[in-house]
Amino acid sequence: MTNKKFLLACGGTGGHVFPAIAIAESLKKLGVSEISFAGRKDSMESRLVSPYFEFNEISAVPLHRGAFMSNLSLPFNLAKAVVSAKRVLKKHKPDVVVATGGYVSLPIVVAAGLKKIPVYIQEQNAVAGIANKIGAHSAKMIFVTSKDAVKFFPNSKTLVFGNPVRELPKMSSLKRPFEFVPGTKSILVVGGSQGARGINAKMEASLSAIAGRSDISVVWQAGAKNVEEIQKRVSTPSNVALRAFLNDIYSYIAYADIIISRAGASTLAEILAFGKPSILLPYPFATANHQEFNARVVEKAGAALVELDDEPNNLWNKAQDLLSDENKLNKMADAAKSLGMPDAADQIAKVIFNAECAK
Repeated sequence: MTNKKFLLACGGTGGHVFPAIAIAESLKKLGVSEISFAGRKDSMESRLVSPYFEFNEISAVPLHRGAFMSNLSLPFNLAKAVVSAKRVLKKHKPDVVVATGGYVSLPIVVAAGLKKIPVYIQEQNAVAGIANKIGAHSAKMIFVTSKDAVKFFPNSKTLVFGNPVRELPKMSSLKRPFEFVPGTKSILVVGGSQGARGINAKMEASLSAIAGRSDISVVWQAGAKNVEEIQKRVSTPSNVALRAFLNDIYSYIAYADIIISRAGASTLAEILAFGKPSILLPYPFATANHQEFNARVVEKAGAALVELDDEPNNLWNKAQDLLSDENKLNKMADAAKSLGMPDAADQIAKVIFNAECAK
């Protein structure tokens, strides 16, 4: 047990929030009892964090890449945000600040740097975000998920770990989803809770070909807002289960032979942590095209195939080719396992704990 106080800053997307929660849970396992979070009012981070940790509201202002006119008021707004962050620091008097990126974290990082509070930063993507690149000047140490991301930060204080995920359930506790028919090869198609338009379009165009493969079971999570429209346009074959949302996502990941997905950092971390081969279709409008960079890192390691939304639709051909080549699938699974680091949150927490609490 330690009496050191930790404050975590995150927000904007689940890709920033989930790694922060995972690190916080790992710090608790090491004996850190005083952990609080900072983020925006009525936000995603507020909803996700509040049930588990104390949550403090701060103001924050988005950062626009390359948009000079959009950033004209940034210094004034950032100054206001830093003042609100200073109030949180004064209230909680944290000994350590951990930030996982997104513009929401920047005011806390800047305020902590001004107060000489040790700052640790975790970057999920192969292309570093603006907030983390700015915040790195105040950071004592930066954790990245691949060697490709090291170039954005001072090499002397950057460590390569996997992306933190919350503790994964053991395989023995996960039941095979009934949609994955025993004796068939199984494919999970997932585009996030809202679905993914590019993936959905390619899947819809592939249904007639999929219908001819009774030896393959497909679960297609298309997003709640998309299912009804898809059902109006097409009839899904019996070996395709069209779903709005999957509650027990880990069971589907665990029992899938191939996963077709976007390439957000948190999603990739879970795919790799389970050691699953994947076909990745990066979201084309992600900031700085970071999803394609994420996907290319995994592709280069031999754990995934990549297809862009605007490329010819070879999604089903790629899936069939992989399922017919057991050797290729096994090699991709091994590559995924080598990239995946299910205990990344524990490892990051341990480094921070040893540096700050074991003095």
